This record gives sequence, C-alpha cells and structure tokens, in this order.
Amino acid sequence: MSRYAALDLAALPDASAVVALDYDATLAARLSDLEAHLGEVFEAGRVAEIMAIARNIKASPTRYLNEAGAARELYMGNRINEAVRSIFLAMARGPDLDQLGANRGVARYVLDDSDPDNVVMEDDETFRARIQLVLEAYSPHGTEGSYVYWALAADERVRDVVPYGPDSGVTPPIPPSEPVLIILSREGDGTALPDLIAAVYDNCVTDKRRPIGDKLTVRSATPILYAVEAVLHVISAAAGDAVIAAAQAALDSFLAGRLPIGRKVYRTSLAAAMMVDGVVDVELVSPAADVDIGPYEAGHCTSTAITVQTVTGSWRNV
Repeated sequence: MSRYAALDLAALPDASAVVALDYDATLAARLSDLEAHLGEVFEAGRVAEIMAIARNIKASPTRYLNEAGAARELYMGNRINEAVRSIFLAMARGPDLDQLGANRGVARYVLDDSDPDNVVMEDDETFRARIQLVLEAYSPHGTEGSYVYWALAADERVRDVVPYGPDSGVTPPIPPSEPVLIILSREGDGTALPDLIAAVYDNCVTDKRRPIGDKLTVRSATPILYAVEAVLHVISAAAGDAVIAAAQAALDSFLAGRLPIGRKVYRTSLAAAMMVDGVVDVELVSPAADVDIGPYEAGHCTSTAITVQTVTGSWRNV
C-alpha cells in the first residue's frame, strides 16, 4: 500500500521511556537502600540484625513497609509507562487514541447507537489504521493510501477497501488513470449496496481529493461464501464446553479481524485460531480446501460449528 499504511505499527518496539517493571527487584533495591542508611547510624551487628528481620520475617513492620513501598513504586512506574504509551499512535488505546485521532481531525465511528446503554464503537485497531492513513488524505495526487482513506471516511459501513490501478497486476489490466475501488460493507455478506457505492464515489471525487484526470470506478466486492466446521480433539471431556467457548471466541475474533478483500482463506489459519488451551488437535471438516479469493472478491463465513472429541491421554497428560 502507501508508505504510511505499509508501516506495521504492531512490529514497533516499546519506546525507550517505557521500562520493565519487576516487583522483586524493586523490593530488593529498597532493602539495600535501607541497609545502607542504617549503616550510617548503627553498628554492623545491629544493622545485620535489623536487616535479617526485614528480609526474612514477613510479619515484621519493616518488611510490610518496604513491600508496600515497592508496590507503590510499581504502580507509579506503570502509570508512567501508560502515560508514555498514550502519546504514540502504535501504543495508545481507548480515550488516548481518540485524542490522537482528534489531533489529526479523525473521529471514531459510532457503528450502532440503537441501544443508548450499549453503543457499539469502532474498535481501536481499525480506528488506529484510519488515523495512520489520514496523512495520505493530504495528497491530491491519487495515492493508494488517499483513496483508501477517503473511501473509509465516506461511510462507517465501509469495512474494507482496496484500490486497483494499472500496476496492480489484475486481469483484465486496468487502463491508466482509471482506478477501481473495491469496497466491502460491514452489513450482511459484505455486498455494498448502491447507496454505499454512491457515497464512496462522491467522497472520493470531491475537489482536491483525486487527480483531475482520474476516471474513478467504485464497485462492491463479491462475497465468496464458506462455512467453518471443526472437531476439537481434547483430553478432558469435562472441559469440553469451556474449550468450545474459548475456541469459538478465538475463531470469531480471527474472522472479524481480517481485511478480506483479495485475501485467500487458509485452512491452516482457521485451525490455528481454534488451537486454544486444552485442545490437542484441530480436525477441520469444512472448508475442505483453502478458499481461493480473487482481487475483487472477499471471503464471508456464513456459519461456524465446533464440537469436541475426547482422545486417549497418556502419562504426559497427567
């Protein structure tokens, strides 16, 4: 994609100001400081006696006070770490991410406000990606990233968008200056309705948002339907319900987190998503083969069915 969207924020290391927190090391340092200060007042024998109590008698007031102090140091250290993370796009979350978005003129989408007590908002990772792309919106030269940004900004129903041009290698080839935007809707099976297609088109052709010579086409992605059926092999039959619930949640998260336009669905990825604690093996019944997805298509899972089968354990599972 563009130079901005191609940067994987998740791969960046923590900022150097974010420090590792270790309670035991903090407590040991406090006790060493205490020993040094006592040495300035008492003789060595008395210092050793006091420190033996502080280090070895958990019920002693000296030990209590140092443990409490170490805990408060960790709380403060964690607070500082969170404050540092809050100013970086790669690490900010929740309200902090909203503040960073506001700095760039990007607001989090409200996806469903039908229930005032349970408003569904755009998730952090999707919002983070839109904030990252906003710099591309400043370009009037029709960069890939700018088309993606303006398409996503057109309507909160746009889940994914992929622009194609003459260098995209699709068949048939796309003529120069005739970019094609493929969009995927959050609703139904992902098919974009005519009003959504029109909204994206209108938002992308506004003055200064595309080169004047671009003849833009906006199309809906074609859904490729598939179902997931799996048998989880487990050692403990008693844990079957808990394992199914965990595997279902993991699979749902995997399916919801994918940007599926043009992305092949691999059986190995589906199986890996359900390999939660308690599962020995995953037998994937459906899909029977990898689901091929073309450049103008998007995979859509119609249903999931997960069952468990108990397998014989061994002394290693005791």
